Amino acid sequence: LDFRTLYVDLDENAGPVSETAFLHRDSRTLITTDSVVFVPDAPPPIFGSYFGADTLADPSFWPKTVLQAVFLPLREDADAPIGAPDRWPGYDAVRGRLVRAPILRAFADARAPDEVREWVKSIPEMGSFDRVLTAHFASPIQATPAEFEAAFRYLDGPSSDPPIECRDWRLLDGLNSVISDNKLGAPVVYDFKQGCK
Repeated sequence: LDFRTLYVDLDENAGPVSETAFLHRDSRTLITTDSVVFVPDAPPPIFGSYFGADTLADPSFWPKTVLQAVFLPLREDADAPIGAPDRWPGYDAVRGRLVRAPILRAFADARAPDEVREWVKSIPEMGSFDRVLTAHFASPIQATPAEFEAAFRYLDGPSSDPPIECRDWRLLDGLNSVISDNKLGAPVVYDFKQGCK
């Protein structure tokens, strides 16, 4: 078992930002808590423990749940058919792919991009893996070191992957403004949404 730890303690923050990724070589599995997520097209079975069948069958339930969990707005395209993934544009932008959760991108990565970038680059150095075990949404996820790194591509410059629209970053931008204006945390030093359209 090998591991890499991201630990950033910025003076202005209330506490450190940290994440550890473990590589279990025998099972070719990367184990991490929050670093990446994979949003499936439907709620994982565990949701049946908390919600009734009618709620789970509602075509708006899963997209709205995902958007609230990753702090993207509940923006709906009323012209799209009910039940179509693109009815909820923010959901459509993050589903079916390995991504960095937008809230972590906006809060952690925007304040410590160099440290996050170096940590991400250190993950493949541990060895090869073909799945990632995380704490949220679908897990385990079939993914390689290259796919893990691709989830952080925006740290290397403008990227529209995932294709989150600029207007969908407003909530997180607003929260960052509150933090900055009231000196509640370290300043944003990196434009985490470069390349959005």
